[in-house]
Amino acid sequence: MSSTTLSPKQGLRVLDPDLPFLAAEVAIDVDNLLAGTSEDQTAMRCLADKLLQSTELDSDSGTTRSQMDLATRTVLGEAVSETVKKESLKKIEDLLAKANQIAKVLVSDNPQNNREGLEQARNFCVALSRSAAAYSESIRDLRPSHPFRR
Repeated sequence: MSSTTLSPKQGLRVLDPDLPFLAAEVAIDVDNLLAGTSEDQTAMRCLADKLLQSTELDSDSGTTRSQMDLATRTVLGEAVSETVKKESLKKIEDLLAKANQIAKVLVSDNPQNNREGLEQARNFCVALSRSAAAYSESIRDLRPSHPFRR
């Protein structure tokens, strides 16, 4: 099921019109992996690459730094916090570390060995798809309507 444009050359961007579809496709692929009906991991690797390219490890302090704009970080934070309700994410570094952990599960060679991680990644992808779609819709609502429309 690879209907979206797979271009992992860029990091994660909330204004990317394919992001909600890519995240939903990854959730479906993860669900298929968990059910044992399909082993297609193309979309999973694409989203994982986008997540991993959106962060960088600071060599001085050893912390993870974001390469994303504020809107993307907000949508990502909403998706991660919806996924890990039990854990406390007080710093942006905690959020980025959790996103990196999910990306590493998605990009691993045998993700079926980590069933709990896959379930968490699926829940993250569903939440990311919803958040990105809601953000796109909220931006669309800010545009002025056509002058001849009521």
